[in-house]
Amino acid sequence: MPEPRRPAALASEGWFVLPSLPSAGALTASGSDTAVLKVVSPDGRTVFVLRRVGGRTAEYGLELVLRGVADQLELATVQYTRPDGEQRTLLVPVSPSSVGPTASLVRLDGFAAGSTWQATGPTPIPEDPAWPSETVADSIRAAHNETTREAWRQVRERTGQGIRETIDGAL
Repeated sequence: MPEPRRPAALASEGWFVLPSLPSAGALTASGSDTAVLKVVSPDGRTVFVLRRVGGRTAEYGLELVLRGVADQLELATVQYTRPDGEQRTLLVPVSPSSVGPTASLVRLDGFAAGSTWQATGPTPIPEDPAWPSETVADSIRAAHNETTREAWRQVRERTGQGIRETIDGAL
C-alpha cells in the first residue's frame, strides 16, 4: 500500500475532505481487516485508516491513530454519506494508551464506493457538549473494539447527566 495521503480539499471549521474509496477493481481480494486507504490529517497528527472489516461482504471500518504521545482523551468527528443518500455522523473518542499506539476503531455502516466523507482531527472533549443523543448512541454502537468502548466510558466521566444516560444506555 502506498504512503498515507494528505487530503487536498479542506472544509471549514476544522473539517477536511477524505478521498473517495478506490474502485472495486483497485481493492484487494484478501480477507477481513485489510487496510484499503490511509490518509494523514492536514496537521499531520492523525492517520485515518479505512479498513475492510467484513469477511464476505464489503463492510468498512475507520481506525484513527494518533501520531506521537497523547496525554488526554480527545474526540474526532466523521461524517459520511451512504450510497442511498443518508448522511451519518460519528463521534470517535480516542484515549491515551499506555501500550501501543493511541487508536480507536469504528464500523462505517453502509459506507461504500460513492460515499463522500469528511472528518475533523481529534480535539479535547468540550466541557458541556451539545451532542445529539441519537448521534452519541449511533457512535457508541459503531465502536468496533473494547478500546473504543473504553474511550466512551472515559467520555462519560467528562460530560453532563443527559449524555451520561445516553452513553450508559448504548454501552
